[in-house]
This record gives sequence, structure tokens and C-alpha cells, in this order.
Amino acid sequence: TKIAEKLEPAEVLELLSEYQTKMIDPIFKNLGTVDKFIGDAVMATFGTPVSRGNDAQNAFNCARDMQIAMRSWAKERAEQGKTVLKHRIGIHYGRCVVGNIGSKERMEFAVIGDTVNVASRICDACKENDAQILISDFLKSQLNEEIDSELIEKYSIRGRQEPMSLHKISL
Repeated sequence: TKIAEKLEPAEVLELLSEYQTKMIDPIFKNLGTVDKFIGDAVMATFGTPVSRGNDAQNAFNCARDMQIAMRSWAKERAEQGKTVLKHRIGIHYGRCVVGNIGSKERMEFAVIGDTVNVASRICDACKENDAQILISDFLKSQLNEEIDSELIEKYSIRGRQEPMSLHKISL
């Protein structure tokens, strides 16, 4: 929003399109699906509509590749004297419902459920925890590799009764 208020609408559209292009490649490379774009955010899912057997690892690998893409793009934009964008990634793992939702006048393919909501809240939590990437403890437990992280214990997720442990990742 801060960046957009200083740009013309066509410039905002160009910036968002460029960002989305940079983010789509890592998603597809890691067998993910682009569920939707929400302004400057992208919601990606892994294992939908069919699990690949290592969906948590694919999601984490995607985050890693997104960070690499963002660093490269930031360098490029800085060299051009353009504003450098920052982004945040929140990842959770669990069951969800996948399918068409809506009415016959307006039908949409959607991924919904607690897992989706928690992932969104984890992404929001990046701001107050000064993190680029936060993952749930459950996602971390599903990875095929050991990763270094800073544990954030008993984090209260808006809309949930039980706090959860998060991991701040530096890539």
C-alpha cells in the first residue's frame, strides 16, 4: 500500500505482474498450485488436488526458491533505482477441503479449512516477529531435512484457542 500510493495505477499493475511472475516459477517448480492472487499476495497449495507424498517438503523448498528469486529481483530493482519489495511467507501443513464452491451463477475452485486459515495467520505473524519466513512446528516435523530455526513458543493465532509453536527461518 505504501508503495502503491506513490505510483500510477499502470505502474502498480506492472509491479504486481512482475512480482507474481517471479513467484509462480518456484511454485510450479516445486509441484505446487497457485490457488489465487490477493493483491500483492499469492496463495499456493501443495498436494492439491492430489498429494505428491512430500508436500510439506515441496512447500518449504518453494519458500527457499522464492527467497532466492526475491533477492535477485531486489538486486535488479536496486540497480535500476526502483523500490525494492519485501515479502513474507507463512507455511502450515494439514488437511483441507478442495473443490468447487459457490452457486451456479458464480462457481470457484477453492481450498478451504483450518490449515489455510492458520497459514494465512502465520504469514501475518511475520510482521510482528520480524521474519521473512515462519513455519508451523507441524510443518517442520514433516520435513525431510534438518533446518536451523528460531523457535517461537506459544504463539497465539487469531481465531484459535490453542497457541502454537512457530519457527522463524533465515534462508
